[in-house]
Amino acid sequence: MGVEDLATDRLLPGMVVAEAVVDEGGRVLIPVGVALSESTIASLVRREVPAVRIEQEVVEDPARVEAYRQNLRERIDYLFRHAGQSETSRALYQTIFDYRLEHRA
Repeated sequence: MGVEDLATDRLLPGMVVAEAVVDEGGRVLIPVGVALSESTIASLVRREVPAVRIEQEVVEDPARVEAYRQNLRERIDYLFRHAGQSETSRALYQTIFDYRLEHRA
């Protein structure tokens, strides 16, 4: 999930708040994770909130994802080139591979 700051006039119903919206006194107006409604957006406009941090779904190019997977597999294959094919080695290999896919930069 990505995050983007959007001006209040660009907000649409259904968008999800990524960071709590607070007033000048630090009181939470809208908590994290709330889907905006038309009335919520109207309230933000009335309160003159300039922008809201919104969750954005990031759509990745399948070809790029596959290229990353292939490159990752080659790098881990190189690291494990002398590890043999034991069950323990294969489990560690897969654990590292899965971790790197999940936490890729």
